[in-house]
Amino acid sequence: MALRWAQAGWTIVGVDVDALALTATQRAVQALGVPLHPFVVDLAQAEQRRALMRQLALLPPIDVLINNAGISAVGRFGRLALAPQQAVLDINLTAPLTLTAQLLGERRLAADAALVFISSLSHFTGYPGASAYAATKSGLAAFARSVAVAAPALHVLTVYPGPTRTDHARRYSPDNRREHRRMPPDDLAAAIFRAVQRRQRILIPGWNNRLAAVFGMLLPRLSERLMARLMLRDTPS
Repeated sequence: MALRWAQAGWTIVGVDVDALALTATQRAVQALGVPLHPFVVDLAQAEQRRALMRQLALLPPIDVLINNAGISAVGRFGRLALAPQQAVLDINLTAPLTLTAQLLGERRLAADAALVFISSLSHFTGYPGASAYAATKSGLAAFARSVAVAAPALHVLTVYPGPTRTDHARRYSPDNRREHRRMPPDDLAAAIFRAVQRRQRILIPGWNNRLAAVFGMLLPRLSERLMARLMLRDTPS
């Protein structure tokens, strides 16, 4: 997404816990002729989030804020250690809630800024084997909906991606044999960029993901059984 916005001439503020990856992104963005301000931050740490806010105060107001950071913890809920699940809550949910609140409270967002929250298709289908992840993504969707009502001057977009061809998906998926069928990240970034330009409120990218969302809402029990068969077949009981 940094590259997609850079292609349109936007100045980028990049926040990442991975310094090497952030440097690579900065070089790719700068090759397009626009600057990227890099901040290496562990969003799970409250003090580092506060330090980030102090740095952002030195920059112009934000026009588009994309809450995209996310990790997962996979395994049957009752057998999975608490620490990795707490980390998922801290990064996927607590960080975007607190950062958004601080940016609003300190007026670091432009008057008509766009807020983009990356939820998940799991909001509609469930995600057995990654319960904490699913909880954070549904929580983020509920938060986005509430912010849209509380701050009507802002444009709030909630994105519900399905399987995407990323390292994250490859790391946590129980089966990567059909990885080629996942949505390329460039396509997802382009869809999000268009949705921001059109001031959409909701984006479920891809007809197959939209079909899965409808299926999950209309036939939740069947959807949950199918997801359990898919996600738990290789997970120890």
